Amino acid sequence: MSKKLFLIDGSALYYRSYFAFIRNPLINSKGENTSATFGFLSSLIKLIEDEHPDYLAVIFDTKEPTFRHEIYPQYKATREKMPEEMAQQYPRLVDTLKRLNFVVMDQEGYEADDIIGSLAKKFASPELDVYIVSGDKDMAQLVNDHVFLYNPGKGNQPAEVLDAAAVKDKMGIEPKQIVDWLALMGDSSDNIPGVPKVGKVTAVKLLNAFGSLEKLYESIDQLKEGAVKDNLVACEEQTGLARQLAAIHSDMDLAVKLEDLKFRIWDADEAEKVMNELEFRRLADRMKAIARGEGALEELSHHDESAVHYELIDTLEGVEKLARQLEQQQAFVFDLETDSLDFMQARIAGIALSWKEKEGWYIPIEHPDYHLPQDQVFELLGSVFANPKKKKIAQNIKFDAAILQRHGVEIKGLYFDTMIAAYLINPGGQHKLDKLSEKYLNYEMIHIGELIGTGRKQKKMTDIPALEVVRYAAEDADITFRLYNVLRPKIHEMGMDDLFYNLEMPLVEVLMGMEEHGVRLDTRLLRELSEKLGKQADELEQSIYRDAGEEFNLNSPQQLGPILFDKLEIHKELNLRKPPKTKTGQYSTAESILERYAAHPIIDRILSYRKLVKLKNTYLDALPQLVNPQTGRVHTSYNQTVAATGRLSSSNPNLQNIPIRTEIGREIRKAFIASDENSVILSADYSQIELRIMAHLSQDENMIESFRQNLDIHAATAAQIFDIPLDQVTSDHRRKAKEINFGIIYGMSRYGLAARLDISVDEAEEFIIDYFATYPKIKLYMEAAIKMARDKGYVETMLHRRRYLPEIKSTNRQIREFAERTAINTPIQGSAADLIKKAMIEVHRFMKNEETPAQMLLQVHDELVFEVRESAAEAFAHKVRGIMAGAFKLRVPIVVDSGIGKNWLEAHE
Repeated sequence: MSKKLFLIDGSALYYRSYFAFIRNPLINSKGENTSATFGFLSSLIKLIEDEHPDYLAVIFDTKEPTFRHEIYPQYKATREKMPEEMAQQYPRLVDTLKRLNFVVMDQEGYEADDIIGSLAKKFASPELDVYIVSGDKDMAQLVNDHVFLYNPGKGNQPAEVLDAAAVKDKMGIEPKQIVDWLALMGDSSDNIPGVPKVGKVTAVKLLNAFGSLEKLYESIDQLKEGAVKDNLVACEEQTGLARQLAAIHSDMDLAVKLEDLKFRIWDADEAEKVMNELEFRRLADRMKAIARGEGALEELSHHDESAVHYELIDTLEGVEKLARQLEQQQAFVFDLETDSLDFMQARIAGIALSWKEKEGWYIPIEHPDYHLPQDQVFELLGSVFANPKKKKIAQNIKFDAAILQRHGVEIKGLYFDTMIAAYLINPGGQHKLDKLSEKYLNYEMIHIGELIGTGRKQKKMTDIPALEVVRYAAEDADITFRLYNVLRPKIHEMGMDDLFYNLEMPLVEVLMGMEEHGVRLDTRLLRELSEKLGKQADELEQSIYRDAGEEFNLNSPQQLGPILFDKLEIHKELNLRKPPKTKTGQYSTAESILERYAAHPIIDRILSYRKLVKLKNTYLDALPQLVNPQTGRVHTSYNQTVAATGRLSSSNPNLQNIPIRTEIGREIRKAFIASDENSVILSADYSQIELRIMAHLSQDENMIESFRQNLDIHAATAAQIFDIPLDQVTSDHRRKAKEINFGIIYGMSRYGLAARLDISVDEAEEFIIDYFATYPKIKLYMEAAIKMARDKGYVETMLHRRRYLPEIKSTNRQIREFAERTAINTPIQGSAADLIKKAMIEVHRFMKNEETPAQMLLQVHDELVFEVRESAAEAFAHKVRGIMAGAFKLRVPIVVDSGIGKNWLEAHE
């Protein structure tokens, strides 16, 4: 058997590791970003565990120019500079690798690719297979009978190993043609120019037809006349240059012996010391175990048939026996297998149960080989599901419970959702079952793709034999039960029992009712609005074409950019610079870029056109398509585990983002209507709740007194900071005070306030100074929130919901200041989220107990929307206002505004 040499493209793996954590970086106790180092070492250790290399080297690029820069000074000129926090980690990473006995190589004047290519050429043989660890397509040119491209899998996915046949299959050309392919189409990441009109597909076609770049030019006359041929002829010299740049130089004279690359395991004590310095304690244990020959102590375990008892219950007698066993349990896990993620459409394939670790049972309801009668199965299980004293546990409990309920199964006692518990423990983490299993149980679950496939070949669970599903389904239930045993004590230790058991879990039933009932839409009105907006968009489009002097694809940045900045040169008219080009060599036409040029009429029209098209596509055309044909309503899904602040989000459709300040947004709200002519819509909305919570948390006497006197808080603020009587406050004074009030909540800087009010930075700073002179304890609150985040690593809401902010110790000023703003805002916004959730539960309880002819329809930010019998509407509105206002006890009065109408717009105004 051939031995294995692994050559790791260190620079590529380093970038990949850094950006893998870009949304949730790892920050150590010193405020250092260690994401790239952690990701790099984790990938390296996994490779060693998986592949057991005989020889291994890590190769990096250097900062110095290479021979390619001498040939072509613009080589890699468009590549962005390495992020500061990534550059700061690099010396530490190299030092760490060397301390752990890894061979680390680089060489001035050459790239890592060249060193890798030279090592591969030097050592590959029938006795030694070389694996190049990189996801870079350029490396495919090195692949041959004994050189393979090894692309590490993402997460727990297996690595992709490409031999010559696999390269051909994946890229359409052979490894020896890769350099010519790159020469033809160019490589934007390296700023290697390509032949215009020759992209990936065309380049593959040309090489398959002619074999090589050289033969292509020898036979150029055989190409049909057209732009491609003309461009090839014009770019012959350029393609020669591009080929030189793209070719990996594999003839370096490296004074390296194979024995020099022998993989030598690290010293256990040194590994522990290094990892603890980096605060990678899990990696420390893992590396110690490997070094001491104990295997990977922290290596993920997998399914072991001998260690678990998973059983298929394939008879009704078996279900009956299982039901009797369930009756004896205080708590149990249930988990449905379905054929859809739409709870209103999903059919049940089967149900898995567990009440003991490493044990699980699966009842097949709709599979090709086994299918028990659904009605009889649930008749046997019905009493235990309906018993509120039996604690029900599940991962994403709302989804499974809603489907059971839709199939006629009464379900009570929804006790513990592992997904919600994990979210409360770490809002910024991942909350899917497989990720929780790896994090808390160190166990890698069976991937659903192994059962149903992926992409176009994906099957439905109901198409898979139960005998194949039982292991997967029972494992889901078993792992959920194991997680329950881990997460329940964590919730208690963190002081979150009240938040979890009295807020988040009772809310599940409320949301289920809202989702199942849905809301009726006036689809005729939406169609009319769509036609109206379509005409407006068409008129704007024609106007833009007239300004441009030609028609083009307005939605294509490749066409729009050159029109604006090369042909019209709008930047010159405004005395501004051109926008920078993207990595692909195009002008960015993102909204944030175009807004810089908004003073030009064509830009104003383009932005207006985009807004119209987005509203039309996102709401006016999409909403009618989401109406359920059976109910005639739209059924959104509310998500409890998405927003880090604790606010609910909604999806399919997202009703939280309907614009409310524009005329079109108002018209969209008009399309949300009551179910029948005897019912109306009721809207109940908290008034200025975040400012009231800020007054409560800060205990600022001046702000508290303004609220207690029921003053207009923005006018009162204006009177104070402008030092004028309240009756002399103008609308402009109030507008500025409103911007300051809300800006302070979100930690707005003087620069941000200056931009919002269109004033100088000095004036903005004066406003902020005057504001804190008026409300001095708000400044103290802000300082205390930032200090708490620094000292404890997190901030809390009034109900002790936590948000962790490791970035608050970052050495990067922008990242650190964002974390400081988040520390100020989260207790306010999060407490507002907790407040409306508590109100929802209490209103739901009232409606249930009093059998009120009303239904909660929507929750949008600080607003609840109901449908209620018209004759009971006024009395119900009065009751709802009282419940919402009394949900929390604050130092200031909580005010709730309400309205009644035939549609949401009427009710909201």
